[in-house]
Amino acid sequence: MYSLLPLLTLIVPFFSGTLCLFTCLFKFLEEFSRKMSKILLLISAALSSAAPLAMIPYCAAGEVLETAELGLRADSSNIAALASTAILFILVSIYNMGAERGGRLKPGVYNFFLLLLLCCMFGLLLSYDLFGIFLFVELLIGVSIILVAHNPIKASTEAAFKYLIITAISALFVLIGVLAIYIFTGESNLLQLVSLPEKHIVLVKNPRLLMFVVACFIIGLGADIGLAPFHGWLPDCVPASTIIVNGFTSIEPIPLILALYKLVDPLYRIYPSSVILVLMLGTGLISMIFGALMAYSQKDFFRMFAYCSIDEYGHSLFALSLLSPQEAQSLIIGQFYLITGTIAKTGLILSLGSVYFNTNCSDMDSLGGLVEKMSKTALSYIICAFSLTGIPPMGGFHAKLLFYSASYKFFNNNGNLTLAILMVILLVCISLISFIFLIRSFNRIFLGRRQANFDVKGDVPILMWLPAIILSAATLILGLRPELLLRFIRPVYFSV
Repeated sequence: MYSLLPLLTLIVPFFSGTLCLFTCLFKFLEEFSRKMSKILLLISAALSSAAPLAMIPYCAAGEVLETAELGLRADSSNIAALASTAILFILVSIYNMGAERGGRLKPGVYNFFLLLLLCCMFGLLLSYDLFGIFLFVELLIGVSIILVAHNPIKASTEAAFKYLIITAISALFVLIGVLAIYIFTGESNLLQLVSLPEKHIVLVKNPRLLMFVVACFIIGLGADIGLAPFHGWLPDCVPASTIIVNGFTSIEPIPLILALYKLVDPLYRIYPSSVILVLMLGTGLISMIFGALMAYSQKDFFRMFAYCSIDEYGHSLFALSLLSPQEAQSLIIGQFYLITGTIAKTGLILSLGSVYFNTNCSDMDSLGGLVEKMSKTALSYIICAFSLTGIPPMGGFHAKLLFYSASYKFFNNNGNLTLAILMVILLVCISLISFIFLIRSFNRIFLGRRQANFDVKGDVPILMWLPAIILSAATLILGLRPELLLRFIRPVYFSV
């Protein structure tokens, strides 16, 4: 069904951001921009969520909303991700009202880049055009680099430069993959590429080219996401960014990981090769193991969070990579895991940001004994940590249950019983490592004996702890009622 709602989803945040930018161009508006910037961002975030939320009833009923000329499409395969991204952005915008202390960017410019970030995330989720996906990926990464540099410290500039170099190289891989498909097939629309045999027959007859394209997408988007071994920028950027920017960028994996799935899944459907599975599953598994082991040894909680994120990205990619030509359960399980994990991870980083806001310290060896003064922050942190590690009745428990079940079924069908059992045991061990370092971090930050003398008079303002509490409550609700999210995630099938 033709609809302007997908296009409006992109126009509203971009237009709102442009209005915020204009307030910095005129001197008589500078004072207004400085005083009202936080409220303007929150209002813009709320307005930007209207179109994605308005599409939910249509997509839940099985309708497909398209702005075909631009390759934009909303359906049951991406509406849950769109709505989750919009809601998470609103909650972090509320947190921004209490936590933002300014930086290198003027308030209006800062708002513009944040809303452009939201526009790019929506664009990645909606676009099914190869060049559209490439454009939104590179814009998203470019905006993220600018926001990392917003923090007025030397480390942010160095981290942003490292981020720029790595992702500039990754952009070449994505572009090569996109151009290879377009040049050889003459098609840039992924839906047409899958459904029309005359379009993808060239790739089927040239499997080496197809494998090369898949490898380019994994390397390129893997570096943008922060998957191992392409993660070099992530452990430096999280400690160097402001606590607000960390909150906003923690939402990025939803569109980026689903963009990688969106690019690879059609290629697997037209040529279901085990090589594609090995590349995708291998990258996910390496990220899980590497992220969990590196997070375990960290003393700085921001670096611990960065490596924990790599671990979670690996889980989400692994779940999405359990591909089968006959069924698309990987999308349901992988997207459910990705969304619940992002909710918990955003709550976790907002809680850590609150600790840093009150103490100006991220060294866990120096912290401790904060539970009495920061009880609400401690509560949100432990609930989100429980969800990430799969403790019932949190949302992460149901996500991991589906994840283990799908992994067992996949490896039993494509290998043997022994391989399936060993793989599930390995996945459980990785989750156990995550449980250990997250619970240990809670003890070191909130329960342990304080080594440094911090004057913590109380918890952070309500605008900071409330979003984290809402996110922790959401993980609990999704654990008790997972169907509230699962019923909106349904794959859309296309004939090959």
